[in-house]
Amino acid sequence: MPTIEGMETAQEVAPSSVVPLTPRPRRFGRVDAPTVLLHWLVSLLALVSFATGFRIAGDAPQVGWASVIAKFAPQGDVLFWHVVSAWCLVSAVTGYVVFLFQARVSRRVSLNAPRVKALRSHTRQVRWRAINVLIYWLAFGLIGAAAATGTLMFSEVPSVPASTLAWLHRGIAISLGGFVLLHVAGHLMGGGWRALMPIVLPRFIRGRSGAIALLAVGTAAGLLFLADTLTVRTLEMPQVATAPILDGDPTDPVWNRATPVTIQTKGGANLPDGEAPVTVRAVQNGDDAYFLFRWPDSTRSLKHVPLQKTSAGWQLLQDGFYRNDENVFYEDKFGVMLTDTSSFAALRAIHLGPKPRDERPGASGGRGLHYTTDGSVLDVWHWMAVRTNPMGQLEDGYFGMPKQESDNPMDRYYAGIGADPAMRDAAISNWRPLIEGPAARHLDGGVFPRFLPNSPDALTRLGNADLDPTASDSGVWWLAINEAVPFTPEMDASIPEGTILPSIVLRETEDGDRIDVAAVGVWKDGIWTLEVRRALDTGSPYDVPITDGVYLWVSVFDHTQTRHSWHMRPLHLELTTQLPVR
Repeated sequence: MPTIEGMETAQEVAPSSVVPLTPRPRRFGRVDAPTVLLHWLVSLLALVSFATGFRIAGDAPQVGWASVIAKFAPQGDVLFWHVVSAWCLVSAVTGYVVFLFQARVSRRVSLNAPRVKALRSHTRQVRWRAINVLIYWLAFGLIGAAAATGTLMFSEVPSVPASTLAWLHRGIAISLGGFVLLHVAGHLMGGGWRALMPIVLPRFIRGRSGAIALLAVGTAAGLLFLADTLTVRTLEMPQVATAPILDGDPTDPVWNRATPVTIQTKGGANLPDGEAPVTVRAVQNGDDAYFLFRWPDSTRSLKHVPLQKTSAGWQLLQDGFYRNDENVFYEDKFGVMLTDTSSFAALRAIHLGPKPRDERPGASGGRGLHYTTDGSVLDVWHWMAVRTNPMGQLEDGYFGMPKQESDNPMDRYYAGIGADPAMRDAAISNWRPLIEGPAARHLDGGVFPRFLPNSPDALTRLGNADLDPTASDSGVWWLAINEAVPFTPEMDASIPEGTILPSIVLRETEDGDRIDVAAVGVWKDGIWTLEVRRALDTGSPYDVPITDGVYLWVSVFDHTQTRHSWHMRPLHLELTTQLPVR
């Protein structure tokens, strides 16, 4: 945690500019109250940034020290507090710089000729006091570098790889931890333990300079918040007379006249450097909203934890599914979130850590949960290449307050994730575990199919069932309910070993709010194209009306269960009444 401290000799303090506090023994140095206040403010904010940042870093895959972080780092909406503490830290440092000049004590950190000469002094205390000035400048440089890399990550500049920025940002944070040791050691070497006492025993109040410094802190924080608000990008939704046809074809003339906006998402499993740019277009016809989403994906992934018959029976092919962290055998997916509350709503709905709420279960994968804490409902759309795309829809859901956990210990705890009401699910999981109860999660995928194909021809639609997760799938990786029959041992005996069976059975679309959103996705030439339609106002309490001022986020799932890409800053929807001429 970077610290800022000023110690002065009696000659450096103008008697007319300070008000003495309780006299202290002369054996301690002299320091003013604003310096002490700013010192500990910066220290506290740096500590919050450091702790929340390492919780965020620990969520990344293949982080060896994640288990250590899980024991000590804070849990909850740490993304939000990391951003807020970083803004406040930059503001506090700005206030300290203003204070140095306003109080005319910038000599504290001045690298003038006498200080440079003192670096070669044979007197240890003189030499180390000069070294301390260099250490201060090291802190300023590290904080500046952390602010620069953090700003680039927050603004999602596409020209700089997010993985590179994250690596640099993490290295700078570790270096700041090293600065703390240098800072303390420098004072001990330069004046012994007494050199540490002034920062907790202020002797003077620089009232006017301190007030101006605090005003600078508040002003800087306000300007940062204003800059964030003013730079949120807008997604125009012009009104059109003819709506686009939902067929996954981006060449519809209407889309060519809608303004595209590209969002640089990051942090997703199986994506190149974890990144996927998503291009968004939107129009509306006064009744319905239409969206066109496009993102690159080298493979069309449809293998949703398939079943394979072996000599030991049926096995669920998975590499993390039971802990909700499958990144091998899974379908491609896409997520959209809408809210009319705040541009920080997405950050506030992400709660990292193995158990973010003491009174509720934790996430089975130990990564975190989605929920809100203020009673708000965030509208969440979930498109799935196998479970919803064949039905011409996506799953309409929401993030809300944490729910009560299920009585069944096998059930995943979803916290605030919920699906809009429906009469029944269209997708049925085509397996049940060999052993019911928590022990089933520790088995090696042993299952019974719920349904078997009613004829061998039903499985020919799988095509060449290549189990290589990096291979693109061209077949149909689900069973229609009219092609399936309930599992029986007699039917099972007729199926040869090595047979691959889809894990999803689809039936007629359910009724209810959950099917409010129509969607068609098509993969072609390494790009997914997803067209979406929803009423501007469904009247459902689980849906956010699409109006001016609504914020939108997206996420890409590249054959992964939960490790989707994400971005911090949303798009701001703006409905217009006329189609602009481009």
